[in-house]
Amino acid sequence: MATWEDFEIECTEYLNKRFGAYAKFIHQGGADSTVPDILVKTKTGATFYIDAKHSPAQCGQFVLLPNIETSTFEYSRQNANRLNAYATRIMEYMNYSFDEYREAGTAGKDIDMPDRDEVFSKWVIDTYKSKGARFFITNGFTILPIEQFQRYFDIAAKYRIKRSGSSSVGKSRIEIVSDYISKHNYSVVKTRTEGDKLFVSSSKYLHDQRFILNAYEYMFSLRGQEYEIRKSSNTYNANVIFSIVKKEHTPGLSDSEFISALQQ
Repeated sequence: MATWEDFEIECTEYLNKRFGAYAKFIHQGGADSTVPDILVKTKTGATFYIDAKHSPAQCGQFVLLPNIETSTFEYSRQNANRLNAYATRIMEYMNYSFDEYREAGTAGKDIDMPDRDEVFSKWVIDTYKSKGARFFITNGFTILPIEQFQRYFDIAAKYRIKRSGSSSVGKSRIEIVSDYISKHNYSVVKTRTEGDKLFVSSSKYLHDQRFILNAYEYMFSLRGQEYEIRKSSNTYNANVIFSIVKKEHTPGLSDSEFISALQQ
């Protein structure tokens, strides 16, 4: 299991143990970045989210498409996040150096705009609030209101090519993928399907091992005591990607302050 996913689960367990008298905390983020990591259901009937960030971490992204004819960047319709004023300001800055950013490639190019700390932080605040998140929880189980994001994190942004995420094998491919795995040295002892998903159990440790079949890349992704076979995307998008590092000596909310927030 990836470090970030371990951390989400550890945070959920911590919150339930320490604040379970005031709310129920449910882990539900995982690899789906469109959903905040932890759902909070308070005893007063309120619901909101907490997002877990194990520093250093990525903290959101959006796709920009270069328009060669106009020498400007366009906000992709693929984006799950709506276009806000801060993304617009980033695009305007990048347009001044259009050719440099257009050629950023997989190495990427830093976005060093003069007011970057404020613009990037406000993008994060606006985007996560629109998802229903009210707090972040970070290293040391530090809890902070998202409105105070800039006080707790240093933030940077880079424009670079990044492969899109993975997906289920798909019903039409399950049989051929299952047959391939059974004929190669993966020591599979059990196979099962769940809708369009393929799961296998093995006597080997296979997490993140990959193979190519019919021009698609597949990987083993650990799910408890078994592996889900995931199909990697062949799509490459150019993203503005935000990265954060927790500032030192920045204590979060006290227990009493967080409990007071849960009781509102």
